[in-house]
Amino acid sequence: MRTTRWTVLTATVLATASLGACGAGGADPAAGPAGDPTAAASAAAASAADDAATCAAYGDVLTIVENADLGLAEGRMAAQEQRGWYELATRVLDRLPSDGDGAVRSAVAALQEAVPEVPTGTAAESTGVGSPAWAQAEAELATACEDAGAPLSLRVFTGG
Repeated sequence: MRTTRWTVLTATVLATASLGACGAGGADPAAGPAGDPTAAASAAAASAADDAATCAAYGDVLTIVENADLGLAEGRMAAQEQRGWYELATRVLDRLPSDGDGAVRSAVAALQEAVPEVPTGTAAESTGVGSPAWAQAEAELATACEDAGAPLSLRVFTGG
């Protein structure tokens, strides 16, 4: 789905740039690309939507981790299973966009650096989930998501 979104976005940007190059002779440079005063607003709206989607997707990582922690704390799973869920969380985290500009993407990049992906079929002694670096990067992401109008949320569904 992310690939489709980026393909459509890339095609739209390229088409806009091509059309703008054809008729931008006397365009006001302050009006944005191709003389379109709404282009900057459209780009900002697309970026805000991407940030909101990224923050919602990180909520899935939080949901995985929280439910694994609860399962272990309540004795419904062993530490090995919790580690397996943490490893899954690292793979979900690794799929979040972290390139480009913006506070949300920068915070995701910091989380990905603090907690590298544990590939399927491998084992890690420690995933880094819950580490001090994780907590700091997560706090930065929470602030960035809040500022973007997309506060982090999770869903607890394990237990009685």
